[in-house]
Amino acid sequence: MIKLTLLSAVMVAAFAASTRVKLTGEITPVSAELSATYLDDEEHFGADRAIDLDFDTASSIVADPDDNRWFRLTLDQVHCVTQVIWYVIDRTPFQTWTCSDTQCTCTGYWCNDYTRTVSTSGTLPDNLPTVTDCKYGDTVQVDMADSGSFAIHEIVVVKRLGE
Repeated sequence: MIKLTLLSAVMVAAFAASTRVKLTGEITPVSAELSATYLDDEEHFGADRAIDLDFDTASSIVADPDDNRWFRLTLDQVHCVTQVIWYVIDRTPFQTWTCSDTQCTCTGYWCNDYTRTVSTSGTLPDNLPTVTDCKYGDTVQVDMADSGSFAIHEIVVVKRLGE
């Protein structure tokens, strides 16, 4: 009985360690998609794996037939995005993109190898307040400039507080 209880405690601790806690202001995307999935295995490496709050899963992105490598999130509506944070398996940020009204700048690793875009699928509403500390959009996309593939264990989009 003691062994079973200890094993249960270890399993709960392991599960808790892989579950990501949502950040203040985090936007839950309505969908995720990518250029092509590693080994065409959506179950293990599909786009949704990067937004499932689990550090032990990952979305693995490879080139499409046109040799493009991208990962895209669709948000529920236009938000004022302040940050996009890309996490790797060790639960640390690989890149953090901080946005102003004109651009998003990257801190982290290999920033020159990736571009991140916040955009709007349609026309921006006319009634949005003018702000300088975020970028309005309902779509977030990561593009890889070089050949190869990339994996995203978790990606987080953070909106401007008070939005």
